[in-house]
Amino acid sequence: MPVSFLSQLQHQGRELTGRALDRHLRLGVTGLSGAGKTAFITSLVHQLTQGDSSDNLPFFAVVQQQRFLGARLSQQPLSVPRFALDQNLSYLQHEPPQWPPSTQGFSQLNLNLRYKAAEGLRARLQHSSELALEVIDYPGEWLLDLPLLELTYAKWCEFSWQLFARPHRKAAAEPFKQALLSADLSLSTPGQLQQLTDAYKTLMQQFHQIPGAYLNQPGRVLVPGELAGAPMLQLFPLLPEQLEAAPALAKQLEQHYQSYCQHVIKPFYQRYFARLDRQVILVDCLAALNAGADALAELSQALKLILQSFQYGPGGLLSRLFKPRIDKVLFAASKADHVTPEQHKALTLLLQQLLQQPLKQSLYQAATSEAMSIAAIRASNSGYVQVDGLAQPCLSGTTMTGKAVTYFPGEVPAAQPDAQLFSRHKFEFIELRPQPWRDNTALPHIRMDHVLQFLLGDKLR
Repeated sequence: MPVSFLSQLQHQGRELTGRALDRHLRLGVTGLSGAGKTAFITSLVHQLTQGDSSDNLPFFAVVQQQRFLGARLSQQPLSVPRFALDQNLSYLQHEPPQWPPSTQGFSQLNLNLRYKAAEGLRARLQHSSELALEVIDYPGEWLLDLPLLELTYAKWCEFSWQLFARPHRKAAAEPFKQALLSADLSLSTPGQLQQLTDAYKTLMQQFHQIPGAYLNQPGRVLVPGELAGAPMLQLFPLLPEQLEAAPALAKQLEQHYQSYCQHVIKPFYQRYFARLDRQVILVDCLAALNAGADALAELSQALKLILQSFQYGPGGLLSRLFKPRIDKVLFAASKADHVTPEQHKALTLLLQQLLQQPLKQSLYQAATSEAMSIAAIRASNSGYVQVDGLAQPCLSGTTMTGKAVTYFPGEVPAAQPDAQLFSRHKFEFIELRPQPWRDNTALPHIRMDHVLQFLLGDKLR
């Protein structure tokens, strides 16, 4: 029997036992590319394994009550890629410090959390208790494939070209549109198919560089992973009027689309997403504000489409064992360290409005949800400067180009601005480098203790 298969069976056995005893938790970290998933997971694991002091995590009850005995990395299946924790931490120690690179494939990190129970039989009969925690990471681009399961190829073509007609996308989409219009689609040769596929991949790469262009599908065109070169990735949306005019090519592309949904999206969803117990949704509202009204609207649409694919609801014994549901979901506005502290409430309110429909849906399905503004790894210090004899809030940090700055980044609207406000005012929240950090200290953060309490507090009682 192969070692990896045996390892997988052992892991599944431990997971089933842990679920039966409510001693196993699977956490999915969700967010579009650039929302800060890698930094979030790096910080979350480091806070549990290295930063577990009451000074650093004052609102994490198990730490504050001195019941937390520690966390350590544990064994995971040999066939599952390991989240690059050490590599990510090393980037923060570079001179100058750098943000860890974005996720390029699926990965996982397993931890054992040990603590003293505060109540129940475990508190009376056991010196210590354990909780197995699995943290799941994957490219944000792959998330955007989930809505394709609800669309036919023809509907996807219609959706795509409506999207490409929006002001922040239209100019970039024009060359690909002209390539489709000028191609002899009746030929449908392998060379022509690959040529148009390459043109679409170029378009997706251009969209990926446009601020506020979030809905780029299929995600594997941008981050193919192990599917690089697979025929099913010869996939692009024909113009709606071409679907009947080029039946042979349309049929071939529809077969690739169905194969992609059946053999890539569904197995990936069933293996990883369908078994989540709890979820973090990271949203970079500030980048969307910088990009304008169309970007903010597309961000809200993308999040709504993604969250429709998850199952929310209370987790009883049978559901834990056979049909897990997400019983807690945290909506987090990332990069709260890029605005001054008195703007955090407005940032949270803006996030809640962007997620108004998904929040209602998760509450309707009886999942517990919360929204907050966080910085998984803080990149600034906040303070005040005197302006005309008055104390004004400010931030100090270092820009990505290495310039030290002390500034007021501007106000965050507490509600989604209309197009008129964007026409009168340009938001300019700047990107900051990480602060210098030594590995024998806790990573600086904003509200990661609140995050840990919400996600894990009830399991560590």
